Amino acid sequence: MTRPFTSALLASTLSAAANLDPEPESRSPMTAMPGRFGVIFGGASPENGGSDFSWEQLTLQGGFALNKEFSDEIKMFYGVNYRFTRIDTGSFHSGADLGHLHDIIVPLSFSYDPSDSPWSFFAQISGQLATDFNSITSHDFDYFARVGARYQFSDSFSLNFGAARVRNFGEAMVLPALGCTWQPTDDWAFTLLGPRITLSHKINDRLIIRGGGFPTGGLWNVENDAGNSVDYGFASYNAGLGIDFKLRRGVWLTAWAGTNFANELRAEQNGNTIFEEDLDNGFFGYLGINLYEW
Repeated sequence: MTRPFTSALLASTLSAAANLDPEPESRSPMTAMPGRFGVIFGGASPENGGSDFSWEQLTLQGGFALNKEFSDEIKMFYGVNYRFTRIDTGSFHSGADLGHLHDIIVPLSFSYDPSDSPWSFFAQISGQLATDFNSITSHDFDYFARVGARYQFSDSFSLNFGAARVRNFGEAMVLPALGCTWQPTDDWAFTLLGPRITLSHKINDRLIIRGGGFPTGGLWNVENDAGNSVDYGFASYNAGLGIDFKLRRGVWLTAWAGTNFANELRAEQNGNTIFEEDLDNGFFGYLGINLYEW
C-alpha cells in the first residue's frame, strides 16, 4: 500500500510542506527532510499599549538527519536541530534580556510499518537544551515526546492519533494529537496535524501554493536581571499563505506571510507565575530553504 505522506506527529514546527511532497522519491515516509534553514519573524503590541513587540527565529533543522533500518518494517531516525530566537519586548519590562535564546534538540524516533497491515506506529523522544547560555543548570534541560499510530484507509486518506508532550506553547504540557491526511487528486492535498492545518495545490512540478496555520514559540530558562532562574515562555499562532518553489532538484525555496494571533509572553519561577502578558494580533513572515536531499 502506498504511503505518500510524512507521519503526522513527526512533522516539525515549520513543516507546513508535509503534504504534496516536492521530492517524495528522496525521503523515507518518517523523515521530515534532511535539512531546513529559515527565518520566521513577526510583531505585536501589548494589549495595554506600549511600543512594538517583535521576535525573530533562525531555524536550522535536521542538518544531521540519519536513519537506520533494522528491517523493512522497523526503522530508527535521529538527528540534531538548532534554533535561535530573539525577542524584543519594546517598552514592556520583562525582567531579563531575551535577545539571545537558543534551542538545541536531539530527536530519536522509531517507526513500525508492517507491509501487510493498514496500521503503522511510531514513537519519538527528544532531549532539549533551551537557554540563553549565560548560565546553564539542570533547569535548562528538558524533553518532549510523541507516540501515536496511523491507519491508512486508502492510498489517498489516512487517520492519525496519539499523544504528545510539547513545549511549543510557552509552557510544557501533554496534549492529545489527532489528524488526517487526504489527497483527493494529484494536485490537491489537505493535512490536519494537531494544531497545524494545511491546504496545498500543486501548480506544476516547480511551484506549490499552500494556505493554513501553525503555532510557533518556545520555553527557555533564563537568568533574569536579579540573577534568578526564570522560565520565559512565548506562544503565537500563525495563519497565512505560502509557496514552495523549486530551485533545483532536492532544493526548494519556501516562503509564508500572514497574521499572528493568540500571542502571549509569560514568566514563571519555581512554579509561580510572575507575569502573563497577552499581546495584540500582528503579522508574520517566513523565508527558508528546504533540502530534500544533500
